[in-house]
Formats: sequence, C-alpha cells, structure tokens
Amino acid sequence: TGCSTFREPEIKVVTQIEKTKVPIVARPKPIDLVDTRVYVVTKDNYESFVKEFTEEHGELAYVVLSMKDYENLAINIADLRRYIEQQTEIIVYYENAVKPNPADDTSK
Repeated sequence: TGCSTFREPEIKVVTQIEKTKVPIVARPKPIDLVDTRVYVVTKDNYESFVKEFTEEHGELAYVVLSMKDYENLAINIADLRRYIEQQTEIIVYYENAVKPNPADDTSK
C-alpha cells in the first residue's frame, strides 16, 4: 500500500530538429584552355599549306583524323560539356541544401 503514493514520473517526448553543418569546400579553379588550331588540308591546297606552315612553324608533322573521327571528337567534347554542366548543377543543389538558412537560426 505504501507504493501507491509514489506516482511514476510522466515521460515527455520532445522532438528537436538539428541541421547538420556541412562545410562547403571551395570550387576548383576554372580551367584555362589554350587555343588550338585545326587546319583543313586537301589535295588542292596541300602545296601552299606545306610552304606556309613550315615558314611559320618550322618542322611539319601530321596528325590525321577522318571526317567521321573529327565529328566524333566534336560529339565527345559536347558530351563532356553537358556532363560538366550537369555536375555543376548537382553541386549547386547540394551547396544550397546545406547552406545555413537565416530564418531557421534559433541561436538568437
């Protein structure tokens, strides 16, 4: 009978939301591409090309692409550009998601 005077303490559940602070790292330095020249040489302009090129650049060397390979190179570069742009959008999304929100600041 003596135990009936002691009541069990009331348990209160309090939900508190804490936003994890994730540091936002600096973006990589932008790329600085170097200009690249592509010369189109045909049998009609070969002689003049060789003369002008060797006068301007000295030694002559060949790196040859078929028209199909050149198209593939252009498609690959465009795909890389698309991929980089999409990755940038994802990074911006997550940076905004973890950025502190002044309206949620309860430490005032």
